[in-house]
Formats: sequence, C-alpha cells, structure tokens
Amino acid sequence: MLEISPELNFGVLSPAFKGCEANFALQEFSNNWCTFLENNLCGLYGTGFQPIECRFCHHNRIGLGIKCHLDIEKDWKRPIARVLIDKWIKLINFKGAAVYYSMIKKG
Repeated sequence: MLEISPELNFGVLSPAFKGCEANFALQEFSNNWCTFLENNLCGLYGTGFQPIECRFCHHNRIGLGIKCHLDIEKDWKRPIARVLIDKWIKLINFKGAAVYYSMIKKG
C-alpha cells in the first residue's frame, strides 16, 4: 500500500493492512493488521522478502523502533524513492495515481 506523510511531502510503500492492498493506507483498515500476518507471525519471515522496516525496526533492533522509523523516513524522502513509487504505480496500474500526484508537494 502507499502511505502519504502527514506533511504531504513524501510517500512510503509498505505492506498493506488487510483491505488496503494496492491502495492508499486507509485509517479505516488500520486495525486489520498486516496482510502478511498469519497466526500472529509474519508470513514473509525468513523468505528474504520481509520488508526492511519490519525486519530492522521490529525484529533486529528491539527498542529502537522510533529511531529506526525516522532513519527509514530519510530514505523515503530521497528522489530515488519517488522513482520507486512511480514504478510501483505503473506496475500495479494504481488507480489512485492522479490523487497521489496531486497530493504530494514538490520538494
């Protein structure tokens, strides 16, 4: 799913809440947990496809979650991250592309 920063200056691709797959991160689905969560465990764990934020912020660096999230946020603010989001938008034929591009402030 695509999350938009509260400041509307960058987006983040992340594992979706169940119900938000290939969509924006919608608050109404935030209590549905991650779409990859199975029996209270990550279904991607150990596959090599576990999302970086989950792996580093929630498993490898216990207690450093906030610092880890802030460090990853810096990466998502880089221009190359917008290129990745553009590729994702094209790959999945994201229906919210026009909304995303109108929302995100240039900078």
